[in-house]
Amino acid sequence: MALHDVAAPLFDTVDINGSTERLSDQAGEVVLVNIWATWCGPCRSEMPRLDHLYREQKDKGLVVFGISEEDVGTQQKFLQQVPVSYPLLTVKGTVPNLYRDIAHYPAIFLIDRRGRLQTAPGPDQSFEKLTGAVEALLNSRP
Repeated sequence: MALHDVAAPLFDTVDINGSTERLSDQAGEVVLVNIWATWCGPCRSEMPRLDHLYREQKDKGLVVFGISEEDVGTQQKFLQQVPVSYPLLTVKGTVPNLYRDIAHYPAIFLIDRRGRLQTAPGPDQSFEKLTGAVEALLNSRP
């Protein structure tokens, strides 16, 4: 990732239930932002693993957001097939291009407790590498 250890661009948008979600509200947490789409096969297989990671680590300070450009109805229908407990966000608010101009799905952004982007293992690497990167960020203090 070309952007490493720089301030993560802030977003302010709503989830598929209409609740406002702001990256700035997550200060001091480790944030994993997953860019996904319902038509993306790798996204469909990755999301249950992301949900498991989130449920295991949320008490340690992990926040997971899924961002999709698809409409609310499409995302809600998808949740019936692949349920996840972390918030799925729309792009109806202010979502910077960094999170929107994705060439390959899924894409993951890791944000440390200081609000800075950190390198996330790519989709071609094992999920265990992502888990390890998340755990390392959770164990580090700002």
